[in-house]
Amino acid sequence: MRIFLAAPPVSAFAMVMGLSGLSLAWTKFSQVTQLSYAQDFALAFGALAALVFVVLAMGLLRKQIQQPEKLIEEWNHPVKSSFFGAISVGVCLLSAVIFNYSPIIAEYVWIFGASLHLIAMLAVLNAWVHRESLQDSHACPVWFIPAVGNVVIPLGGVKLGYIEISWFFFSVGLIFWLVLLSLVMYRLMFVQPPLPDRLKPTMAIFLAPPTVAFSSWLALTSQTGDQPLDPAGHLLIGIGFFFAFFLLTQFKKFAQLPFFMSWWAYSFPSASFTIAIFNYAQFSPSAIYLAYASIIFTTILISGLFVRTLLAIKMKDPQWVD
Repeated sequence: MRIFLAAPPVSAFAMVMGLSGLSLAWTKFSQVTQLSYAQDFALAFGALAALVFVVLAMGLLRKQIQQPEKLIEEWNHPVKSSFFGAISVGVCLLSAVIFNYSPIIAEYVWIFGASLHLIAMLAVLNAWVHRESLQDSHACPVWFIPAVGNVVIPLGGVKLGYIEISWFFFSVGLIFWLVLLSLVMYRLMFVQPPLPDRLKPTMAIFLAPPTVAFSSWLALTSQTGDQPLDPAGHLLIGIGFFFAFFLLTQFKKFAQLPFFMSWWAYSFPSASFTIAIFNYAQFSPSAIYLAYASIIFTTILISGLFVRTLLAIKMKDPQWVD
């Protein structure tokens, strides 16, 4: 455990995304059901997400001071470098979590996270454009994190009154989602060899962009269920359902994989799908039962991942994090 905490991989920040997303899902559940214990769950998972972020951030800083070559190696890696976007996305998600308890603190956290994500997005995009060693076989769903993470930012930005800035990030996220979706699908279908086992769980990330974009779209357009869902909303949630069905067909293949840090790729997409279904239930009330099932599944999934991770990081040489 000490080895992991001293120099955590940047991919570990996917844990913050998953735990924050679960907290937001329980917040949405509490708003729908008015059950007091639901907000307690939201607070617990939110506090855990914040604690994990602080621990990982301190470890990353320690790695920068003591082993900067490892951080440089991750940044130069065609896949691992995308996880640097998970840091800023995690901060923005934490801002949305904190908003329910302290809007003032949430605003400072959101400003920091949004600014950091813009820097991360520009840095990763420049690396993609100018990195001569980049090949089509390097494309994978992890690339969605820095680019499509932009659509996460309105989740907190709209509540805080940063409407135009939220529209900016949302539009950038949508356009890069379309571009990267084409590139990643081309790689998966036509480029050999196939994704290595360590990266196969990242296919779950396909579910995140349309479902997060759906929730952000509702916030940006102030749709609350008083009127029928607009065409763009139908389009986004429809795509989200399709990728959910697609991932269900991959369940047998996913279940046969050994445990890797990349398993955390299941977490945030599951949480974003849950939140999106709760939002969709405002327009289609029968979807609420799917939302209830989804939050149970997501809670079991992420809790299991967290426990499994605690067991894994006790190993002296945790190769599972590579």
